[in-house]
Amino acid sequence: MRVNRNSTFHFYHLVAFLVSIQAYLFNSFMNATATRWGFTFSQIGFLNFLASFVYALASISIGHLGDKQGYKKVISGLFLYLFLVCIVGLLIKSSLFLHIFAIMQGVFFGAFFPQVEGLIAKSETTLGVDPPSITGRFTLSWSTGNIFGMAFGPYLTVYAKNIIFLYGLFVSGLLSFLIFLDFKNNGPLVEFSPTDKLKEHSSNSNVVVDELRMRHLRFEYRIILFLGGLIYTSVLADFPKLVTMAGLKLERSGFLTVGANIGVLLTFIILQYWKKWVGNEKICALLLLVVPITGVLSFFAKSSLLFFLTAFAAGCSYAVPYTFAIFYGLLSTSVEHGKQGALHEMVIGLLFGIGPLVGGVFLDLFKSSFGLTLLSFLMTLFIYATQFIFSTRKLLVEK
Repeated sequence: MRVNRNSTFHFYHLVAFLVSIQAYLFNSFMNATATRWGFTFSQIGFLNFLASFVYALASISIGHLGDKQGYKKVISGLFLYLFLVCIVGLLIKSSLFLHIFAIMQGVFFGAFFPQVEGLIAKSETTLGVDPPSITGRFTLSWSTGNIFGMAFGPYLTVYAKNIIFLYGLFVSGLLSFLIFLDFKNNGPLVEFSPTDKLKEHSSNSNVVVDELRMRHLRFEYRIILFLGGLIYTSVLADFPKLVTMAGLKLERSGFLTVGANIGVLLTFIILQYWKKWVGNEKICALLLLVVPITGVLSFFAKSSLLFFLTAFAAGCSYAVPYTFAIFYGLLSTSVEHGKQGALHEMVIGLLFGIGPLVGGVFLDLFKSSFGLTLLSFLMTLFIYATQFIFSTRKLLVEK
């Protein structure tokens, strides 16, 4: 969409917002439905693993088609596929159909997010937008959407599940047409006039110039994103059942689990405007303390307030390394933004599958939230071991 005045956000941030609502409506629908049908924690974990394994495959195989075929053309076509996915969702009556739906929606989101990431990164880099502002504003757009999807997903699943899929039919049909029209009228990149503020480069963003260091940092924080994200994805998948085990109503679980999404959004906002973390490993290490804090809170989670706070901390455990990983990943190369987005989304896909599966096993083992506590402490150990290994490697290279 053409913008004739200086702006902070553009049409494709709105696209990410709307799709994120759909993604978390689907996610909470799957987990709330599985809880209603009596799935164990491990069975819920397997359902999420199946969806996310396909997500990862789609990301790495077709997620970078936009680099060669054009991002807008691919995105427009994907929305036609989402229209079909929503029709299948309306037909879900059995466990088999729920698993088929999980696979189909995993393909869409795994293929979609790398395209929109690549489109935004390539377009805004060309326009001279400050690198942290590119990734920061994109994460703000989708993380705002996931709050709505997660909060209302379980409630709609219990009382009006068809609304979840009717929303998808409307959004997919409309966006497919608008994006195709935008490509015809404005070409392959985003038509956008950024404000002067977005072009002001932060003092720490000069780390982008050091290509070798950026390569090491993106690898380090993709590993740490996977480790910290296991806690977040376990909460998203297993909280509906964990909340009902505590005697709370299933339809209320979304309003407690959404604490994780609020934690994600607030973390993104803070790290978007406070950029001292760029290239500073000590500050990054301090921020990663949110992972063991999640474990401590989950040990005491019995009431609505503590469930909400545990979810909030879990969201921070995901958002902190996510910010690092997407920043160093998308902005460590001037070409193949779609490929880097695909690699990033492959990591997301894997942790959204393995996290609920591992979390489900731990929760089934202890029959309480202590399973999440133990998992958080183990992930903390692995996270700081990873940071230590990469820091040691950097010192050896410098010597």
